[in-house]
Amino acid sequence: MEAGPALELVAPQATARAPAAPSVHSQRLDYLDGWRGLSILAVLAGHFAPLAIYNTGRLGVEMFFVLSGRLMADVLFVERFPLGSFFRRRVARVWPGLFVFVALMAVVFHGPGPLAVQPIDIASSLTFTGNYVRIYLHNMGVLDHTWSLCVEEWGYLVLGLVALSARRFGFNPLLAIAGLAIACVANGMVQSGLGLDYYAVYWRTDVRMGSILMAAAVYLAQRQAGLAWPAWTTAAFGGLALMLSVAVVPDAIKYSLGTLCLSLALVGLDQAPQGLRRLLADPVLTRIGLWSFSLYLWQHPFFRLIGRAPEPLLLAGAVACALASFYLVEQPARRWLNRRWRAPKALSAAA
Repeated sequence: MEAGPALELVAPQATARAPAAPSVHSQRLDYLDGWRGLSILAVLAGHFAPLAIYNTGRLGVEMFFVLSGRLMADVLFVERFPLGSFFRRRVARVWPGLFVFVALMAVVFHGPGPLAVQPIDIASSLTFTGNYVRIYLHNMGVLDHTWSLCVEEWGYLVLGLVALSARRFGFNPLLAIAGLAIACVANGMVQSGLGLDYYAVYWRTDVRMGSILMAAAVYLAQRQAGLAWPAWTTAAFGGLALMLSVAVVPDAIKYSLGTLCLSLALVGLDQAPQGLRRLLADPVLTRIGLWSFSLYLWQHPFFRLIGRAPEPLLLAGAVACALASFYLVEQPARRWLNRRWRAPKALSAAA
């Protein structure tokens, strides 16, 4: 991504106290790609090698959400990335691969059956509203997993609106983001208290977006307060997050206290021991992280076919399709769109 002013904070008074950790876009941090790689591996394990007492798939999705919050807080509130460019790049990153995936699923699963793709499934997947179709209408089969993209994309929109307001009116966005995160978490707790199940509560954008907002708030609070906790606390927060992700822990605790611990562990990676960061920066793990969006898209239809073919064969098929999507669709389309959108700016600058 093109970078705005590196390490610039919305709150001028906090600048002098901010830690010296590099901005994620002014200097690429391999250990964050490694975190992304661990996230998708957890999802794959949860689907193709599940454990009875531990749903690693849910943990993997939560790891994706807190990473998104940390990265978007850096891009929008530290670097103050231009909002137009930010949203164009989000479109270039997500839409080509998603559009091709949804179109192919509509063709392959067009007939009758439990996995049939219906017109409303297509429309809701491409407008990032499929989670509510799943909650209020029907199971979306091979497109069910787009619920997490719905949460992420609307989360980016909300953060973008907060950034726009903060830049226009000059307020510190931290309190606004923290307040929205608390509201989302409280919403989930209330609905869980009413006896609704996981899918009816924690697939909702107005609930699960709290995970993204919480991580964004933790990251901004850490920078603005200049906090630098001991290196060992990162592992401690990570361990607590793992303990709170065990199946027997109530969802309301998982996605409040558990998510907070996960956010603290992620944000603390900047001060974590070098050995831990080198482990996360392993080339294989970071490469898997770069493929993570493609892997997430394509693993689900193969997961839905478990029972019709051996799991290793289905997993191999998912990986093959994901790599084809990454190299033949997503990367070329992303480069083309970004070049096309940069061209008018270059002409304007030249003029």
